[in-house]
Amino acid sequence: MSATRHVMILASAGSGKTYALTNRFVSLLAQGAAPERIVALTFTRKAAGEFFDEILNKLADAAADEVKAGRLAADIGRPDLGAADFGRLLRGVVDAMHRLRLGTLDSFFARVARAFPFELGLAGEFEILQEHAARTERQRVLQRLFTHTGELQPEQREFIEAFKRATMGMEEKQLGARLDKFIDEHHEKYLGAPAAEVWGNAATIWPEGQPWLRTVELAPALAALRTWLATAEIAPKQRQRWENFLQAAEMWAPGVDIKGPLAYVLEKALEAWAELGRGDVELAFDHKKQCLTSAAGAALADVVCHVAGGELTRKLATTRGIHAVVRGYDQAYHAAVRRAGKLTFADVQRLLMPGGGERPRLTRVAEEEEGNRLFIDYRLDAEIDHWLLDEFQDTSYGQWSILRNLIDEAVQDAEGRRSFFCVGDVKQAIFTWREGDPRLFGEIFRYYNDAAPGSIEQEYLVRSWRSGPALIEMVNAVFGAGEVIAEFFPGRPSELWNEAWRDHESAVPDRVGQAALLHADDGVDRFATTLRLVQELDPLAAGLTCAVLVRKNDEAAAIADYLRREGGVPAVAESDLHVATDNPMGAAMLALFQAAAHPGDTLAGEHLRMSPLGEITEARELGTPEALSRRVLSQVHAEGFERTAAYWLRADGNRMQGSDVFGAQRARQFIAAAALFDATGSRDVTEFVAFMQVYKEREPESAAMVRVLTIHKSKGLGFDVVIVPALEGTRVDQAREGLAMKKAADRSVEWVLDLPTKALATADAVLTDYVREAEAVAGYEALSLLYVAMTRAKRAMYVITERVGKSSSRNFPQLLARTLGEADTMIKVGGLTLPGAWAFGDPDWRQQVSTLGPPAAPDETLPLLPEADRTVGVRAVALRPSSERTGVVPAPQVFALNGSAASEFGTSVHGLLADIEWWPHASGEAWKRGWEARGVEHAAIAEAWRCVTAAALGEVWRRPAGKAEVWREKAFEILLDGAWITGVFDRVVVARDDAGRATAAVVYDFKTDRVGNEGEIARAVERHAGQLDIYRRAAAVLTGLPVAAVVTELVFTAAARRVVVPGAAR
Repeated sequence: MSATRHVMILASAGSGKTYALTNRFVSLLAQGAAPERIVALTFTRKAAGEFFDEILNKLADAAADEVKAGRLAADIGRPDLGAADFGRLLRGVVDAMHRLRLGTLDSFFARVARAFPFELGLAGEFEILQEHAARTERQRVLQRLFTHTGELQPEQREFIEAFKRATMGMEEKQLGARLDKFIDEHHEKYLGAPAAEVWGNAATIWPEGQPWLRTVELAPALAALRTWLATAEIAPKQRQRWENFLQAAEMWAPGVDIKGPLAYVLEKALEAWAELGRGDVELAFDHKKQCLTSAAGAALADVVCHVAGGELTRKLATTRGIHAVVRGYDQAYHAAVRRAGKLTFADVQRLLMPGGGERPRLTRVAEEEEGNRLFIDYRLDAEIDHWLLDEFQDTSYGQWSILRNLIDEAVQDAEGRRSFFCVGDVKQAIFTWREGDPRLFGEIFRYYNDAAPGSIEQEYLVRSWRSGPALIEMVNAVFGAGEVIAEFFPGRPSELWNEAWRDHESAVPDRVGQAALLHADDGVDRFATTLRLVQELDPLAAGLTCAVLVRKNDEAAAIADYLRREGGVPAVAESDLHVATDNPMGAAMLALFQAAAHPGDTLAGEHLRMSPLGEITEARELGTPEALSRRVLSQVHAEGFERTAAYWLRADGNRMQGSDVFGAQRARQFIAAAALFDATGSRDVTEFVAFMQVYKEREPESAAMVRVLTIHKSKGLGFDVVIVPALEGTRVDQAREGLAMKKAADRSVEWVLDLPTKALATADAVLTDYVREAEAVAGYEALSLLYVAMTRAKRAMYVITERVGKSSSRNFPQLLARTLGEADTMIKVGGLTLPGAWAFGDPDWRQQVSTLGPPAAPDETLPLLPEADRTVGVRAVALRPSSERTGVVPAPQVFALNGSAASEFGTSVHGLLADIEWWPHASGEAWKRGWEARGVEHAAIAEAWRCVTAAALGEVWRRPAGKAEVWREKAFEILLDGAWITGVFDRVVVARDDAGRATAAVVYDFKTDRVGNEGEIARAVERHAGQLDIYRRAAAVLTGLPVAAVVTELVFTAAARRVVVPGAAR
């Protein structure tokens, strides 16, 4: 394969996507590409790690074995390469490891933003917020919005009124929970379309007008209908329908459900809308026609406008209210969080996206932002030659817009030195709800090839290295049935699917197995059939992996519980585990922390008292809220949450853990989660409790367990045996609920609306178009989901559905019945005979699979946590001596500079002194003028200049005789006495001999303390002695000197004094 070809590969499930990607990477290396000039991006850290590992393994194997080298050389189209050549390529990759660009799209975008912060309007370094930190910031913003004393501020009143409009008819008591959920649902949508004019704007949605929105008088319309009804010759049942309808219409108000007799007549009237008021019109009630006069038809049209128009008006107002709420929240969030340099990955992506309408900007004007964006593209384009993109069907249009200019340059490279390569499978596009856009694959291919035919080649990988022939037979039978697919997914979804479809082949034709469609009577029978299959096949005994795939997490939990309870099968539901709240131990621990942080919380206090911790705290004389608070909060401040949690979980002979494996496991998980929170640096107990309440873990993978997981989580995985028992449900084209966002071809948002009921939406031409589009997207995603489920198996797959009978629902069971058959037959699976409709393969395949030996079972004697005298893990305590602020500060100093001003002043002085390498210097006065030109505070310049020119400090700046080097503002990290030290040397002068070996060192630490007399200086020296001792030892390690050869001095900048700080006795 030539490395300079531009290729888009559609790789079917199990066809070797990673193999193709890694071969491409190696091929580029063989063509002479520098490893750091290749970008390879995927969606998960796990996939990126696998990609990197596979590259190293492939090169290492080829470097160590000529036979493997020959195979790899043939794969990449370079038969001239041998083991020595691959060894050289391996060395190049290892040497460039710290510069490689192999990772996730999110991490790549973050690296770009860190490299160009000022061009993106950032003040400098920024922090990427993880899920908990982002939620904490949200709570702070909401708290700020609702915090007030006395009268509400105008912006607070506006926010609350907007929230009322956005939740018309849905008043709730738990405002906080409702608002949090509200932001979850709508914030990302707002960021995708922040312009107010596209939210609930009737003129934007219906540029030619919407007839239901005209103003009408209800009373005359109802009177006219009653007049017509009095003389109408209709059956009693029809008359009753009319009377009920008129009564319901009279009582109806916006926000009230449209149902019953009101909905019945309204739907009939909407069907005949074009004829109402234009003469006599016929309506059919219960298959009986009735004729309305022109006057009655016009009156009915007015009632329709009152109800349908009233509901549309409410929905428009609700949509505008949602926009106003989220805009208010986002403005507060932007000012308090983003501008403070705290960004989510989504924020970073939006910063990098070109254009963006009215999205929150950090640069001043759009023109400046666009110019800076092009500058970033130019710089990146100069550093990157080759692009490799994985899982391209899950790429969003926004992500592509960031990369498009750069990839344009690669594809249009006239010299053929650069390349573009992407791989994906549009048949596995199951993340459209996360903005994944499978249409991009075809659009990009056509875009480049329309401009220059043949620019990009398209290849198909259809040979599955995962699934045996029986499974491939079933997959082809279902997904290759083009006519049935077109019937179930009419229009664009089936066109896209059938265009991309190629019949699959098995690359492992000797792999025995079976595929079958089985029938069950109901949900209980589906569970029972699943258990019978697992027991009959007994895959774990032969070392085979087994998975049960479902659509929802609650289904996974229910089936796993059934398998364990009814059959004793070791099964685990791989849904998210709330390890701090799904067990009594975790709940009691959270009560402990809550009671310590909030002594007045009687609920937490009583919970604590009734748990084993109650006796433990009493025994330690911590029975009062005040004593408990002092103890726990002191522990947290001194040791962090991990060690505090471990202490209480080990207390009194591990009583908190209990004696079972589950309790010990949850205790370990609780402590591990506490360690993660410690890594944030926070000691806020309330934040810790909130973090633990939502903290989730996944059950670890184990070949010794039957894994029950959702189809989404199974993507990318393979199992020897797969059972799919939960495909029942709604129509395959059921659109997702939520705000309707109508998008143009370029994915820009045209309008946003909280849709009315489907009956109203499908009676309006504009809304009908949107509904059809949404159903098409949902249908394609549903078909992709079924494809993912049916391509996970290696040897055997059993799909279990209930019989479709006379049902006409377009759901998965119906699709399988149409493609595989629905007539009942008896299907043999090992020693079982089960009802079903289709089977292929060997029913006795299990007997032919040689036993690999059962995998190691989980340790049922998992030890409890160690006793209290044992340390927790080997993690070092993190210390930052430069950040310590301890000691007694004289009152005059308190008022000399406030905390933040003093910190800024000290930072300015340190920054100026870091400019000085040696003094005196010929450019001395130029330095001072440069400081003034930078706009540094005059007082800071004066203090720094006084220090530089003071005779008493001359030794600090003077170059010593002989060889010497100076470190200025040099950051370091080092492990001392089990503590991880992070610090910054202000100034270190290192003397060296002619051979370059260090012979002595002096550490100068600048202090802007406002000291005056000798007593204040002595106290300041005592206060900082501990820090200087750490710095002395760190400098000794970093220079290779004995500690005795390192001198430490404090330099008090205000007094222009230097004081030698003697080392601690050791």
